[in-house]
Amino acid sequence: MKILFWLLPVIDIVSLNRILKYYLKLSIRIPSWHAKAGVIERLVGYLPAGFLMGWLAGVRTALLIFFVLFVLIGPIELYLMYRGVKPWGFMEGKPFKLVTKIFLLEGYNIAGYYMLGVFLSCIRAVGQFT
Repeated sequence: MKILFWLLPVIDIVSLNRILKYYLKLSIRIPSWHAKAGVIERLVGYLPAGFLMGWLAGVRTALLIFFVLFVLIGPIELYLMYRGVKPWGFMEGKPFKLVTKIFLLEGYNIAGYYMLGVFLSCIRAVGQFT
């Protein structure tokens, strides 16, 4: 399981087309530019943010900050997704239950990148062990 967690960015990039096909089965056509922008956002946004927060504030505090922000901002983002506000225009008119499912899947993915960054901040430089 740990190896899969560390391979999250690789799996995300390699499986992007399969993920888009899965969403298409759910009757949600996600534009490829949106999916690619999401991967880039996770790689240059959530992963480094998790690393910095873990490095500066410690693991527990970094995870607590993420949880609190998700609880505060998550419902707003879910509402905007449901309404189809840009950049989620393709979600407009979809059932709330389906939008919630997609929101939670993407939230889980974002949490994975953030936690990976936090856990990477725990790794000490190799030179310190010699």
